Amino acid sequence: KRRSSDTKKNFSFCTPLVVPRGNDYQIISPASDYVFSYALNGEELWKSHYPGGYSVVPRPVFRSNMVFVSSGYDRPTLYAIKTDGEGDVTRTKVVWEISKLAPRNSSVVVVEDLLFMAADNGVVSCLDADSGSTHWIERVGGSCSASLLHSGSLIYLTDESGETFVFKARKDFEKIAVNDLGERSLASLMAWDDSLVVRTAQAIYRFRDQ
Repeated sequence: KRRSSDTKKNFSFCTPLVVPRGNDYQIISPASDYVFSYALNGEELWKSHYPGGYSVVPRPVFRSNMVFVSSGYDRPTLYAIKTDGEGDVTRTKVVWEISKLAPRNSSVVVVEDLLFMAADNGVVSCLDADSGSTHWIERVGGSCSASLLHSGSLIYLTDESGETFVFKARKDFEKIAVNDLGERSLASLMAWDDSLVVRTAQAIYRFRDQ
């Protein structure tokens, strides 16, 4: 959607997110150059500017009163924005931002006060969700397009070679396992009941304890 006269690449692909706003709800929708908030009737509530951002893929993630959005291509930046604003909140509601190892494609996950993000090269960062400060940075996998999956006390990430890496959702990095399907994969993992679903270029796999 084109909302700015100077937007040159007016396309994005992420799924909007419905989050609370007081006693009602709002729709968070990242687009080219701006992330927008809309009331359920379509009225624009607020917007925040990320200059030059377009082709946004990562889905917004909400925690408490903040939403975390990536600006997409060409130089991704992750923004933490308070969701109670009105009008242009670029200078008033952006709590922190970080460009180092921010994702172009992978959606972040938030576990309590920790935010985990995977860069396109497979390097994972663990940040403080409130301040944006870094707890750890580790090369977990290879090139990846998939989003992180949090389940229980663990986080899962599948890279493009088909390896799935499992590590603890904690302030100190601890790798638990690596599982290699040997097939190219661009898709995010899916949890279904007590099983894990993985899609590769050749097949769909479902794993569960027997």
